[in-house]
Order: sequence, then structure tokens, then C-alpha cells
Amino acid sequence: MKKTKTTLFSGILILCILSFFWGNSTTKESSGQWPRRVLITNDDGIDTVQIGELARAFAKVAQTYVIAPHKNRSGSSHYISSNQRSLVVEKRDLGEGIMAYAVKGYPADCVLLALSGIMKDNPPDLVISGVNTGPNIGPSWMWSGTIGAARVASFAGFPAIAVSGLYEKIPDAVASVTRWVVRLAQSPVVRSLEKGQFLAVSFPIRHPAKIKGVRLAQIAETGATKYFFEKSDKPSEEGREVWKLKRSTRPGYSPPSYTDVALYREGYIVITPMRADEQDMVLFKHLEDNLKKLPEWPPKK
Repeated sequence: MKKTKTTLFSGILILCILSFFWGNSTTKESSGQWPRRVLITNDDGIDTVQIGELARAFAKVAQTYVIAPHKNRSGSSHYISSNQRSLVVEKRDLGEGIMAYAVKGYPADCVLLALSGIMKDNPPDLVISGVNTGPNIGPSWMWSGTIGAARVASFAGFPAIAVSGLYEKIPDAVASVTRWVVRLAQSPVVRSLEKGQFLAVSFPIRHPAKIKGVRLAQIAETGATKYFFEKSDKPSEEGREVWKLKRSTRPGYSPPSYTDVALYREGYIVITPMRADEQDMVLFKHLEDNLKKLPEWPPKK
């Protein structure tokens, strides 16, 4: 029961906070440099090389805020610390022109803190989540903290990009990826994103010279990859059971050529248009046409 109440409170809290922004998000101007103000977060933590370099690249062209978790929070989707009711925040120095804060929370916490607190009077034109180390393709979007942060910002009415796939030890990768992300952010494509829309971008983890180009991609079939837990033969140090997360792909499955998994494997940067609002209007219309097939209320004895 306690878990149910916490989950319910989480939902109510996030909806209340985000509903404020639907009518109060920053207005896009028709002229002038854009974005003028950028919020950057991630799920790998504020101390990663990637977020620091990305922030310094944006600081050259825009007012830049970095509000990110104090440690790695990968796989947290858009979880918020609602049961905690407060967040501990520490200022950080990431370089000239960057307002940086480490948050003892999750990526979604960071976005909400920025939009409703730290940046409330000077909201961002654009929110960027990343750059995450591994790619977010196929079913991984569902629990990605990188995508979760961008989704929360988008739901609040702010243009957002989730960027993944930057391994800092590859020569020239950091400089090339950050330059490209800045150019993407300044493009008319991102500027024209509407409420509830955001982009998921994944870079192949290879030398920039070996990346073939940029492709739009649909998400590969989520049912082809199965995640499950398997009991380990070795118990924990305390003698308790240990269950390990495993992953398998349906035998014989080959992702279609137009999907993110296939194009990513070929060496392309993949961009997938996403929606924060998960309503299925096709299913809505189908149910609307078949209301009589739903069980009546009160239920028959």
C-alpha cells in the first residue's frame, strides 16, 4: 500500500508541476540567435567528460546551465524523488559562462528543479539531455534516464534533444560530437519542435571519420528483444538470493533497414522523432466506435 501511495503521489506531483509549464514555456522568437539559453542535463552524472565538453561548447554561443545528477543515474527513465520532497544541490565550476549545479537526485528531478526553480524566471529555449555514453536504440528508450529527462522537458512544453553514444576515449569523438550537437540545436528543425515533441539521437561508438552520415529512423520492434532475470548460482555475501538481468534477441530476427538498430549498426547517426504524450488516438477512435463492447457499470450480478 505504501508503494502504491508513493507512486500515486509521484504522478500527481509531476502532473501538477508540468501543467504549469504548458502555458508558461518560453516563446520562440521569429528572429535572432537561437537558442539564447540552454539547459543541459544527463543521466551519467555531472562529472563526466561528455557533459563538461558539451557545456563549454554551448557556452560560446548561448547562456548555459548544467543541472545534472551528482552521480550516475542511468536507467532511471523519468523517475522523480517525490517521496524525498527535497533535493540537495551543490554549485560546481565547469568553466566560464556556465552555471552548474550537481543534484542529489535523478535526471527528471534536475529538469523539474531547473524549470520550476533555478531557471524559473529565465527559462531555457532548449533542453539537452546527454551526452550519454551508450546508445539509446530499440527498446532501451523506455527506461533511459537520458530520454526520460528530455521527455519531461518536452512534456512541459520545451524543445528537447536526448543525445547518446559518445565514448570519450575515441580520438576526436568528443570535439566532433559536441560541435555537431551545437549545430543541430541551432537548426530550424529543433527550433520548430512543438509541445510534446523531442528528438532522440544516437551516435555510433566509432571514430568520427567512420560515421557514414545522418538518418531518420523508426524504433526497432521492441518485442524482438527480451529482458529477463535469471537466478545466480552464487548467493550474496549475506547469503541472500541474487538475480541477474539478462537479454536475448528473438532467434532469426533481423531489424528492418529503416529502424534505429539497423542504421546504427551500419554506422549512421540515427535520429528518432519522439512524443512525450503516449496517447494512442487510433486506439481511442477504435474504442469510441466500440463503447458498447465495454463492460457496463455497475457490473451485473
